[in-house]
Amino acid sequence: MTERTQQDDTGNGTPDPSKVQTFELIDEVPGAFGGPEAEGADSDGPDSDGPDSEGSDGDGSAATEPDAGAGEPAPREPGRATLALASARAAVGRNVRRGGSAVRRRLPTTRRGKVLLAGGTVSVVVLAVAAGVLVDARLREQALLATPAGVRSLEVKPTEQWSIDLENPIASTLVEMPGVLAIAGDGKVRGVDPASGEVLWTVDLEENLSCGPSALLGVGEPSIQEPADPLVCVTSSGEDDEREQSVTVVEADGATRSRELDPGAEVVPVAGGGLLHFEIAGGKTEQRPVVVDKLGVPHLPKDFVGPDLTVGVEDAATGKQRWTDTLTFGAPRPDSCITYDESGAPVLDVAGALGWDLHGDVLEVQGCGVSGAFRLDGTRLDDPKDTEDPPADGVDTASFLSLPDGGWVGPDTAAADVAVATDVVHLPDGGTVGLDGNVLVPWATDGRDPGLVLERVGVRTQARSTSADDPGALLWSAPQLRATTLLAEVSGTAVVLDEQGAVRAIDLGTGADRWTLSPKTLSFGDLAWAAESSIFGAYTDGDTLLLPVSADPSGESSGLRLLAVDLRDGSVRWELEQETPYTQLISVDGYLAQVTQHGVVGLG
Repeated sequence: MTERTQQDDTGNGTPDPSKVQTFELIDEVPGAFGGPEAEGADSDGPDSDGPDSEGSDGDGSAATEPDAGAGEPAPREPGRATLALASARAAVGRNVRRGGSAVRRRLPTTRRGKVLLAGGTVSVVVLAVAAGVLVDARLREQALLATPAGVRSLEVKPTEQWSIDLENPIASTLVEMPGVLAIAGDGKVRGVDPASGEVLWTVDLEENLSCGPSALLGVGEPSIQEPADPLVCVTSSGEDDEREQSVTVVEADGATRSRELDPGAEVVPVAGGGLLHFEIAGGKTEQRPVVVDKLGVPHLPKDFVGPDLTVGVEDAATGKQRWTDTLTFGAPRPDSCITYDESGAPVLDVAGALGWDLHGDVLEVQGCGVSGAFRLDGTRLDDPKDTEDPPADGVDTASFLSLPDGGWVGPDTAAADVAVATDVVHLPDGGTVGLDGNVLVPWATDGRDPGLVLERVGVRTQARSTSADDPGALLWSAPQLRATTLLAEVSGTAVVLDEQGAVRAIDLGTGADRWTLSPKTLSFGDLAWAAESSIFGAYTDGDTLLLPVSADPSGESSGLRLLAVDLRDGSVRWELEQETPYTQLISVDGYLAQVTQHGVVGLG
């Protein structure tokens, strides 16, 4: 298809405006409305006279068509192809539109013009690819910042950006809310902008308060806790059954709702505005002495029968019951029913021996002759008919855990060798993957599903597929990699802590070694056994791994080191030494906040 237009002085030929030159238009642009089959559009078939057809002049210029019925050619209205190209321009993205303008120009008639066109076409492709890369990078950043361990940037050593003084900072708790840092302490909750430190709102409560859901302080573990939406705070005064309790629900904008609780109720704030509660049948019992044999081993009274335990979650704001379940008293072990009094003597203490572990949305309960595991929606994870304490035939090393992708892990109670604890991975789609050992849950991730899980089997580390195509397939095995903790899964790299106290990076897809950080760099020295308890968390921006590490694992002196490790080669990018011991470090919307001996500071 051709179109006549007035001579462009920049083109080839005479600048005489009385003469005209003919240009070929591109008939097809991906995404344009109206291709070669559209009405009025020319075909690009073999018979077409394109710019390189036999109808071209020796210099590559297109032959001029005569205009039938007119002595002198005149401009005409744009054809369908031009309109189609304009529609395409409106349909594509901003960056592609800028590059697409080159494609929409009329085809030059000189070889030089063709070369320029080719360069322009490449520019369009480059711009389109660049736009795609930018979009992909943005999606990756969003996925990273959506994780509890995601940080905006760790490229350079952070400095204090803002600070808030507290009277009792060590007893304060930092909790992530959607876009808000909640500081619970000094008898109030402050909602703070994590970027600027501006106090957005303040809620006054009692001095003795517990807010959550929040991670356990001083325990390095996977960062799976979702932002508190809303925040649930329990306050109490008095002692034991006589204490008065209330619960306050705080929204992200500072709005609150409060109500009174039953005196002495055992409650814990959980995600989704819930309140976990425990109730011992018949009420709490008094402590009783127990018999201790010659070896110092305590024994429960003969024919001892303990109480059942009711577990449930209610709506913290309204008190409406969401679900309840009863754990029936079974065959107890003495150590699950015993605590020790002030003199160090063992006593039978049903209430005091009650314990629970809240890991993401998975709750595991252990008590005197009772045990159970639930998701926070009330789904029972263990076998209700198995009243053994605990499940898995008395093996404690396998437990119930959340996974970052929404799945969960539980012990394989049907394993052939019940003396060796093994795990089963329950995938979000309902499938399962049986393991030969125990799963390694990452402390930090970049928010992307690697399609596999790592497990510790004996002294070796293995990877098994969680892909729908080959669930459970063994992907690789590393006999020399004795991983005890999986610190991070980021950008195809797994960072683990091994038995010798070294931090090692491996290729997540093959298990091949990438780099090793010696125990000496981490101040562990000969205290490899203390390595796991000396690392308090893991944070990442996708390129760097931040590890809060005890300055002195021996415990002879206090202090903290924030160590930034380059994920590509294991080099230490920077190190920040602090006099304060580890208290709490949290990422909120990608901004780091830390409790110090004086208050809370923002790092950036």
